[in-house]
Amino acid sequence: METNVLTAEATVATANASKIMKWLCGHFKMKVPAEYNDVSGHVNFPFGVCTMTATDTALLIRVQAPDTESFERVKLVVSDHLERFGRKEALTVVWQN
Repeated sequence: METNVLTAEATVATANASKIMKWLCGHFKMKVPAEYNDVSGHVNFPFGVCTMTATDTALLIRVQAPDTESFERVKLVVSDHLERFGRKEALTVVWQN
C-alpha cells in the first residue's frame, strides 16, 4: 500500500482467537472479499483492509485505509463486530494508531 496509508493495530487477549477470527471473516465474507484459515485472516472492505492473526492467547488485528474517514470507518466496523462476536468474553478493541 501507499506510504500515506493510515494504519492501526490492536491486540485482543482471548484464548478463542482462531474461533472468533473465523467467525468474523466468515461473516464479512458474505458481503466483501475475505480469506482465512486457522491462524490468519484478510478482509478487503471497499474503504480499507483488515488483517488478523490468531495466537494461543490473542487476536492481533491490523487495519489500513487511505483517508481519515475510511480509517475511522474500518476501525469502527471491525471493533463493533469483534466486540459483538466476543461479547461472552467481554472483548474490547483498543486501537494503537
